[in-house]
Amino acid sequence: MFDPTIYENVKVVLEGELYDRDLDGEITIANRSDLVDLATLSRTYIVSFEENSTVLSTINLHASLESFSAEQLELDHIMPGCELKLCFDLTMSKESKCDEIYKIIKEIWGDRPYVNQTLSYKYRQEATITNRVELEFNRKINEDQISDLTTIVDYTIRTAAELSTIK
Repeated sequence: MFDPTIYENVKVVLEGELYDRDLDGEITIANRSDLVDLATLSRTYIVSFEENSTVLSTINLHASLESFSAEQLELDHIMPGCELKLCFDLTMSKESKCDEIYKIIKEIWGDRPYVNQTLSYKYRQEATITNRVELEFNRKINEDQISDLTTIVDYTIRTAAELSTIK
């Protein structure tokens, strides 16, 4: 009988958590991708959603060939699991809002995630700045953290709501 991988188990729970909230009207799923990269033999599941219309939240779940191999071959020297990355896309009027965004994220998430902010704007339209805020946890997750997915989704929705106040 086929035994699902760590990636598949985590993905199913994450997907269920997000779609339940979509059905309840708490969020609106905007996009979903379930990708297999044949060049690197990796898998990626990406779901984007909106809690409101000003911030787009994206949850990215990724599993590498190395992780899959370690799991299937039961290698002791490689910890199998998935990587989780969160992104928030928003627009703002001033670069100085980045410090405020950083403080909001640290209040909600603590010191755990690495926070990266990438600013961009269209030429001759500098009045509107797009900020992509990325949260990386720099560790693998597996079935032991499945119960944490509800909290991660809660924090993601809360973060989007707080970031929507930034102008």
